[in-house]
Amino acid sequence: MPNPACETLVRGDSPVLVVTPHTGTALPDALRQHAGWLPVEGRLSDPAGLLLMEAARRCGATLVGARYHPCAIDFMVSAQGPALSVGVDRGGLCRTHTSRGESLYESDRPLTAAEVDSRVEQLWRPFHRAVTGEISRLRAQHDHILMLVPHASWWLSPFRAESMGRDCSIGTDHGKSCDRALVTVLTELATATGRSWVVNGNIADGFTAAHYGDPAAGVHVIDVEISGQWRVDCASLVDRDFAEPPEGSGLPASRDVSASLTDTTMVPLIENFERVLRKLPAATAPDGGRTSRAQQI
Repeated sequence: MPNPACETLVRGDSPVLVVTPHTGTALPDALRQHAGWLPVEGRLSDPAGLLLMEAARRCGATLVGARYHPCAIDFMVSAQGPALSVGVDRGGLCRTHTSRGESLYESDRPLTAAEVDSRVEQLWRPFHRAVTGEISRLRAQHDHILMLVPHASWWLSPFRAESMGRDCSIGTDHGKSCDRALVTVLTELATATGRSWVVNGNIADGFTAAHYGDPAAGVHVIDVEISGQWRVDCASLVDRDFAEPPEGSGLPASRDVSASLTDTTMVPLIENFERVLRKLPAATAPDGGRTSRAQQI
């Protein structure tokens, strides 16, 4: 049965799992009743995530891509946020304003707690059940796996400054969600390509890293926000190679992508992650800690 929250679910044999929570562009039907949402549908929030999706396909990595626009439901945010208050969303789970500060709801039809709860049950939980299932499947095949999660935090929020001016912001739950050697793969690539970066800055405590990361059990998670000039370059490449992007978040498997996409840094990044994962010391059985909490979604 198709997962209502996933536009793309590709099962590979690589120890790398790419999860793209911010590449969705569709809207639930109910939101089309609000005029403020009409310009949102079809707008891509995370061009780097789209490139990572295609790189995952090329590398035989598993891919879970979101169907719905992250302003409608943000799969990077915990569903257990604070209660709604007037004019404020639940910690960014379901946004009430665009990145430019424009209201998405009419004053006489505001977002309600019941609507947020409905999206959590119908979309958020199915998405994370798909992620949890792939973690379990891949961990049974590999001693260590990495879940790489690109996202576009500041791009979605009218309340946050632009990613501290960095091209690449890396989050590892303050070093607890992955082996440092995997972070080095990303920082060395960024440095080699002239990109600025920061580790555990504005996305140090991202939900996915904190919830899923369990290095001792062989489950590593890295959150990464590509912004600044790197985001601009990714967006330019997406515009050139995907002049007519398909509906939803991802690229159909049959799409013939131009060779220029292979020349980005995304494919070598996944390949280097695989190399490091295979060299790590044996891990314990994946049956405790954060992995157990992941099963509770």
